[in-house]
Amino acid sequence: MKVLVVLGDGGHSTEMLKLVELLGAEYEYQYMITTNDHISEGKIEYQGPIYRVPLPLDKPSIGRNPFRMIRGILSQFTVLVRCRPKAILSTGANIAIPISTFGRLFGVKVIHVETGSRVYKMSSTGKVMYRIANKFFVQWEPLQEKYPKAIYAGRLL
Repeated sequence: MKVLVVLGDGGHSTEMLKLVELLGAEYEYQYMITTNDHISEGKIEYQGPIYRVPLPLDKPSIGRNPFRMIRGILSQFTVLVRCRPKAILSTGANIAIPISTFGRLFGVKVIHVETGSRVYKMSSTGKVMYRIANKFFVQWEPLQEKYPKAIYAGRLL
């Protein structure tokens, strides 16, 4: 089964790669990383194709350069068409929003894990992904109490 893993910068990648490690080698992993992330690729344990995309929702680019935003979103659509995953896995990073939206439109299962740094209040990405994701996991019980669709499964780190 092909799984597209969305890696964000820093802690988001650490959490996601820990989840991939827990899932093990039984899946065919593919990775989507931003063009400016030069660290995450070196931490990948289960090898697979890596797709680099520009940050489509980088806050400064929204007001200053809408063409950059559109280019970023279209590049994610291209990744989805090229890799044809059965599932998209993400945690926290805002680059997950466009690809997850496209994925849902094409029948791809979207699984999102809210970042572990959020205990009582959902992140901006989490608020959007809560509506998009087929399965939405939280790492703290107080968040599950506020969001009934969320599944509490413990901490990744």
